[in-house]
Amino acid sequence: MDTRLRWQKIGRTDVRPVVRVGLLASYTIDPLVPHLGVALHDAGLPVAFDTAPYNQIVRQCLDDTSEMARVKPDVLVVAPRFEELGDELLTAVDAAVSAARRWGSFLVVVLPAVPEDRAYGQLDDGRAAGTAATAHEARETIRAELAGRPDAWVVDAERAVRAVGTAKAHHAAMFKFAKIPYTEAVFGELGGQLAGVLRAVHGLTPRLVVVESGAGLEEPARWLRESGARIVVRAEGEEVADVAAREGVPVESAVLLTLGEAAAGSAPVLRLGGKPAGWRDEVTRSGLLDRLPAPDRTAPRVRHSTRETVSLDDFMAGLNVEVDLEPVGPDSAAKVVEVVSRAKDFTLGTEKLDLTEDREVFAVRVRDKFGQYGISGAVGITGGTVVDVFSLSCVVLGKGVEDVVLQRLRAEHGDLVFRHRATPHNQITAGFLTDAGARIEEIP
Repeated sequence: MDTRLRWQKIGRTDVRPVVRVGLLASYTIDPLVPHLGVALHDAGLPVAFDTAPYNQIVRQCLDDTSEMARVKPDVLVVAPRFEELGDELLTAVDAAVSAARRWGSFLVVVLPAVPEDRAYGQLDDGRAAGTAATAHEARETIRAELAGRPDAWVVDAERAVRAVGTAKAHHAAMFKFAKIPYTEAVFGELGGQLAGVLRAVHGLTPRLVVVESGAGLEEPARWLRESGARIVVRAEGEEVADVAAREGVPVESAVLLTLGEAAAGSAPVLRLGGKPAGWRDEVTRSGLLDRLPAPDRTAPRVRHSTRETVSLDDFMAGLNVEVDLEPVGPDSAAKVVEVVSRAKDFTLGTEKLDLTEDREVFAVRVRDKFGQYGISGAVGITGGTVVDVFSLSCVVLGKGVEDVVLQRLRAEHGDLVFRHRATPHNQITAGFLTDAGARIEEIP
């Protein structure tokens, strides 16, 4: 909660963002924003976020008219899960690689954690086609394909889940109602991992670590050397600024690693606590280990199989989307009212659904090869000619559902008027209806 409040407070300041981060995920990733935003703000990297609707990774990356394509973020974070994407995971990553290249974005892929549910129960681990084996193969394929690229990196959701503990990592109730699979603790860990990558990418990791001679810091110094840090031992009484000048590094890019009290100066200081057992965690949290390696000049790894990035048309055709329109009855009324009240991006802006009014109301049910989405929208027609309710949930947008619904409305009801009121979010509805040649009645 403290992180959320801090992020809200930062949002009320006049600090201008210097980096735009786009977030694409197969689940609702909004809870990550405060954790990553605060961590980057504290590192001196003010950031603005653009978050697309969940489970639209491929469409957002392949469609040049999508929200993310228009933004072209500086950093594109893609967070898929096996549970939503299954066999389409590698397709989503390939689409993200292609999009990041077109947009000039630095790509960060969050390697999905291995699913808790195993297809073959307790014997899953020993099967080549088991959940564990296929998940690990996909994860390592992604890691290998991004390794050595100067414009991409990975962080591992498995590490975040493990740090929190699987029993405390998942939020079944929030996933059921809001498609949020993880607890705040997991999002906090992921935020820290992503912040470490972006600090390194933007050159915010100190270039020089100054240690004191004979201070018992041999072990931390070894960790830092192994990470690629530049270590210098200062003489007794020597100022950090003098060491930095001698090494040709701005003092702001140096950090003093010490066990004792340090005099105030212009260089950051990391003072380790008195228990060596906890030093590794302190150094890790400080970000001093977060260093990108030198560019890999070795030959790129060969894919196990050659995959071409799927086109948007091919992806849409392969979804096998099925749409049903059915009159609202007692069993579906409550769900329809809920869907209409929660929709904000694809609406007419006039929706205030009262099922007692003289209005024909149809529930929109959607399913595709990934599963059943259930009631995902609604249409209301007043007087037989005016459509004043046309709402779709964001999870089914971009799958062609809106086109199918409009075609069926025209086939069954003829020429209709769509009553539209502009809101801050529903511009895509007006654009869709205009492109389709629908008659629109704009109301204030």
